[in-house]
Amino acid sequence: MNKAGFPTNRKNFLAWAAFLAFIGLTLFFRLLYVSPFARSWDQVDFALGVTDFDLYTMQPHFPGYPYFVLGGMLINGFLDDPARALSIFNSLLTASSVIPMYLLFRRHYVTTSALLFVAVTHSMSYMWVMSTEPMSEAAAVAVLWWYIWSLYQACTKSSFYWMLLPLLLFSILTGTRLSYLPFGLGILLLWWNKRDQFDTRKSYIRFILKHTLLAIAFQLVWVAGLVLSTGGLGTFTDLAFGFVNGHFTEWGGAVTVDSVPLWKRIYILLFHNLLWKAWFVEAWPIAGLYTGLIILVVFLSIKNKVNIKNFDRWLLVLWICYFLWALFAQNVEKPRHILPLTGLSVYLLFVNLAGRVKLLTVSLCLVLITIQSWQGLALAKEKATEPPAVYQLSNYLSQLEEPMIIYTWEESRVMEYLDIGFSYKKLYTYDYFQSRLSYSKEKRVFLTDHVVKGFEIQGHKVQDKIRKVAVFQSEDLFDPVYNDIQLYEWLGE
Repeated sequence: MNKAGFPTNRKNFLAWAAFLAFIGLTLFFRLLYVSPFARSWDQVDFALGVTDFDLYTMQPHFPGYPYFVLGGMLINGFLDDPARALSIFNSLLTASSVIPMYLLFRRHYVTTSALLFVAVTHSMSYMWVMSTEPMSEAAAVAVLWWYIWSLYQACTKSSFYWMLLPLLLFSILTGTRLSYLPFGLGILLLWWNKRDQFDTRKSYIRFILKHTLLAIAFQLVWVAGLVLSTGGLGTFTDLAFGFVNGHFTEWGGAVTVDSVPLWKRIYILLFHNLLWKAWFVEAWPIAGLYTGLIILVVFLSIKNKVNIKNFDRWLLVLWICYFLWALFAQNVEKPRHILPLTGLSVYLLFVNLAGRVKLLTVSLCLVLITIQSWQGLALAKEKATEPPAVYQLSNYLSQLEEPMIIYTWEESRVMEYLDIGFSYKKLYTYDYFQSRLSYSKEKRVFLTDHVVKGFEIQGHKVQDKIRKVAVFQSEDLFDPVYNDIQLYEWLGE
C-alpha cells in the first residue's frame, strides 16, 4: 500500500494505462498530420534521396544520412510520397524513444513519476513540429535517447555485449545525423570510467584499442556503403572536402563565415533558439510554466543540497559539448540544430527533483503536458495543411500567363522539386544578374528579397529599379529562413 491508501500495483497499472493512451494518441495525430511538403533546400535533398539516392547531385547532400533515408525508402514503398514517408519514419522513431527515456528516468523515480516526466518530455511542442517533417533531426534525437541509455547500461554492467551496444548505436546516430558527432564523447567517458577494472595499464590499452577498432568497424558499415554508391573512394573524398569547405567557409552558417559577434550568437542560440523557440515554441503560457518549474527545481536543489550523480554529470558534459559545437560550427539561423539539447535539458532539470515529487510538481507537469500537446497538435496541423511561403510563391508565379523568369536564392531547389512550368535561376552576384538580363528582354523579371538583400550587401542599391509585387508568409517555426518571401519585379534603369 502507498500513503494514499491505493495498492501500488493498481496505481502503476492506472499510470501505465494513461501513459500508453497518451503515447497512442500522440502517435496517431502525428501520423495524421505528417507534413507532405518539402519546405526547404535540405528537405528537398532528403525527399529526392528517397527515390534516387545520389550524393553527387546532393540527393541528399553529404554525408547522405543513409539510415534516415533508408527508413524513408522502406515506408515510401507503401506510399510513393517521399516527403510524407520520411515524416512518418520520424514520427515512428520518435515514439520509440519513450522507452529509453523511461528507463533513464526510472533510475531516479518510482514508475508513476517516471512516466509523468517522460510524458512532459515527449509532448514538447517543438518535437511535434520536427517529428512530422522530412528532416533527420527528430530521428536522430530518438536514436540519441537509445544511445544515452546504452551508455548507462554499459557503465553499470561489465558484459562485452553491453560495451558493444553504444558503439553500434553511435554508428546509427552518426549515420542518421553526422552533426551529432560530439555526443561520441560519451564513449570516451565510458572507457575512462572502466579504467579501474583492469589490473595493468597494458590490459587497459588493449581494451581501448580493441573497442576503437570495433567503433571504426561499425562506422565503416554506412561509410563503405556511401563510398560504393559514389563509385569509389576518390569521388567520396572530393565530395567530403567540398562539403566541409562549403560548410565552414561559404554557406554553412558556422562562426568562421558569420559576421555576427560571438556574444550575439550565444544569445541567439541559448535564449532565442533553445528557450524561446524549442522549449516555449513562442507561447507565453508554456514559457511561464517552465519558468515556474525551473524556479522550483533551483529552490529544492539549494534547500536539499542536491548532489548530481556521476552519469548525469556525463550528460551535462555532453550537453555543454554539443552546445559549443552548435555555437561555433552550426547555423544559428536554424533552431532545429539545437533540438538534441531540448529534451536533454528537461531531463537534466527533472533529475534534480529525485525523491521530491510533490503535488505542485505533478500539477505543473500535468498542465504542461496538456498545453504542450494542444499547442503541438495545432502546429502539426497547420504545418501539414498550410502551404509554406515558397509553395505560395511558386503557385502565384505559375498563374502568370506572360513569359517571365524569377531569380532566387535557395528557393530554386524547392521549385525544381515541384517541377514548376516557369523559368527560374539561382544566383548570388549582381554582376552575374546583369549578364543574364540580355537573355530576358522579352520576359518579366522577378527577384526574391534574399536576392535583393544580397545585391545590397555587395554594394548595389537597386530599390529605385524594382517594385514590390507580393508577399508570401508562413510560420517561422517551420520555415526559419524562408517564412517571409517578398517578390519584386525588375523595372530596370
